[in-house]
Amino acid sequence: MSSFYDLASLVMIPSGKKAGKVYSQKPLTTDGQLDFTRASTATRIGSDGNIEKTRTNLLLQSNQFNTTWTLSEASVTSGQSGYDGTNNAWLLNVTSGTGGQRLYQSIVSSGVTTYSVYLKAGTTDWVALRLTGSPTNFLVWFNLSNGTKGTNQNAIDYTITSVGSGWYRCTLTANTTSDFLFIYPATNDDLAGLNCVSGDNIYIQDVQLEQGLVATNYIDTTTATVSVGSVDNMPRLNYTPGSATSCPSLLLEPQRTNVVTHSEYFEASDWNKNSSTVLSNQITSPENTNNASKLSDKTTFNRHSLWRNYTTSSTNNTISIFAKKGTKKHFSIYTSDTTTWNTMLVVDLEAGTITKEYNKIGFTSINTIESYANGWYRIVAAISGTQSGNALYTRFAIQDEAEPANPPDNKYTGDGTGNVYIYGAQVELGASYATSYIPTFGATVTRTQDRCNKDGISGLIGQTAGTVYFDWVMNHESVGTSEDLYALVLSDNTSNKLIGINNYNNTLAVFIKEVSTQFYNNSFSGSDGLNIKLALAYANNDVALYINGNQIATDTSASIPALNQINLNTFYNENLPDSTKVNNLMLFKTRLSNTQLAELTSIDS
Repeated sequence: MSSFYDLASLVMIPSGKKAGKVYSQKPLTTDGQLDFTRASTATRIGSDGNIEKTRTNLLLQSNQFNTTWTLSEASVTSGQSGYDGTNNAWLLNVTSGTGGQRLYQSIVSSGVTTYSVYLKAGTTDWVALRLTGSPTNFLVWFNLSNGTKGTNQNAIDYTITSVGSGWYRCTLTANTTSDFLFIYPATNDDLAGLNCVSGDNIYIQDVQLEQGLVATNYIDTTTATVSVGSVDNMPRLNYTPGSATSCPSLLLEPQRTNVVTHSEYFEASDWNKNSSTVLSNQITSPENTNNASKLSDKTTFNRHSLWRNYTTSSTNNTISIFAKKGTKKHFSIYTSDTTTWNTMLVVDLEAGTITKEYNKIGFTSINTIESYANGWYRIVAAISGTQSGNALYTRFAIQDEAEPANPPDNKYTGDGTGNVYIYGAQVELGASYATSYIPTFGATVTRTQDRCNKDGISGLIGQTAGTVYFDWVMNHESVGTSEDLYALVLSDNTSNKLIGINNYNNTLAVFIKEVSTQFYNNSFSGSDGLNIKLALAYANNDVALYINGNQIATDTSASIPALNQINLNTFYNENLPDSTKVNNLMLFKTRLSNTQLAELTSIDS
């Protein structure tokens, strides 16, 4: 491959990035910096093989308690010895004894959020944390002398974790629309314990409020909220799920919406429970955080499941969820329009295999199971068929056996101990394949399209002769799509002159257009998840197409357009995106030989 590097005019192997830019290894000028846009946050698979979310601290001045914070019957003193070896902690001191002593901040947040703060006992041992809002207020107590939890009023969860030297990180998780959060020094585990006297104090440091069921690594803020991870306009260098040794690809996806309103908090009222119970924060999830849920059966003969109804007019809909073996190893996804049709997918969470697929006549489903770390699998059911009444019923169920007695029914008599673990439910309406996980915490969430392009680079593109090499993992609208979806297009910023690669109905199409189409080939059929190495070499009346080491087509009559723009995941300036994982893009200003094309696209190269 090194000899090809020397010949290439542009080499983009995903490795360097910043907001709005994807760097190329060659050239090392601004011409090698591809522009990137996405006007929303997203997830990716990080270099450790785990899901990485965008994380945001929703508070202002998260460790500057004499600014946007309000004090009542209390004072703060900075420069105290902190949990992290700095002098960044503060002393929160009670100044009068009427029971109203507190430090608080006005906030605006909704849905599932976790409030966390580092705390240490001073002259008093207890602390109360409070979130107020609609429809419920939340109040929890902690003993800072021995690291134990006190009373809980309404919280989903609350935790206290020692971080050494007498310091603890305390958390409160709630599902509400919040307006204020509070810290109260206290003397005991009840409301009477708020009746401190002047001089009672505790130490505080680093407060955070974030979406989700658990507290994550602290993010410092000053006058604005701060986000980290795959934020707006940050390219996603995506790694292999469950692997800490893989090389990244550049993940480019179309706009998608997760219509599940609580993708992780399955105890929420908008999830219907059918002879089942759910407990949050029971085990480490695919993001390597203790925020996965346990779904357990009850002692009845029934379906032991969670379910939701959605409204859709589309014939293509994709359902996905992460699941892990508990005391039961079989799990199923069942879909129906509640009247005339149904499909069912059964998986073995021990073997990581699909064991049974049931589809009513007239409906198809493309089902997959993908391995993640620590025994987790992402299960995807992509359904196609005309449903009745625009209804889409979706059920996630514990399965007693691989093959139900009356398929696709999955009723069995539970004993109250049968369980599996679940995380990250997603329903993408109008879609025939699953995209990257979109977390939701009380409302639907849309991730907008990834775009990557570069204008004004005619000097890097062979104008009358050249070669395009593209190494990527293909996904496409493979069931009933009505339009081409573009992975790569070189253009003159119009639709008149193009060299392009698109996907249509499980078929890969490669073309050269000089006003009219000069070369076109769609003889290569691929499947979702297939890694493709493609090289298109061109000169006037001399075109050759190689895929994965094999010659696919040649042409002796094509005219070559003059081009100046690269577009990844779109059709020059139009919204026709594919779902693409780019491993390597190389441009050459010469037509490589057929022998070189075979070598370049070889699977082992």
